[in-house]
Amino acid sequence: MDWVFIITLGLLSAAGLLVIVRLLRGRTTLDRVVALDVFVTLVIAATGVGMAWQLEAFNIALLAAFALLVFIGTVSVARLIEKKEPYR
Repeated sequence: MDWVFIITLGLLSAAGLLVIVRLLRGRTTLDRVVALDVFVTLVIAATGVGMAWQLEAFNIALLAAFALLVFIGTVSVARLIEKKEPYR
């Protein structure tokens, strides 16, 4: 069963590398904000997989609160950028 966790963490790491490339090469500020949101979501998912691997689930409420905070921040920044930048 350990191989499932290893494969999952490997795929999350590969997705993280692709998101970092998108973060660095994003054309607009909105692209970078969305890439940062996806990166934080991947970190939250990897933390959840790590907790499942170790059979410890005492930080699930903390992960949920952090995910909600990141979502609210991303929506706020996206709305702010939408008002400032003209459409291309």
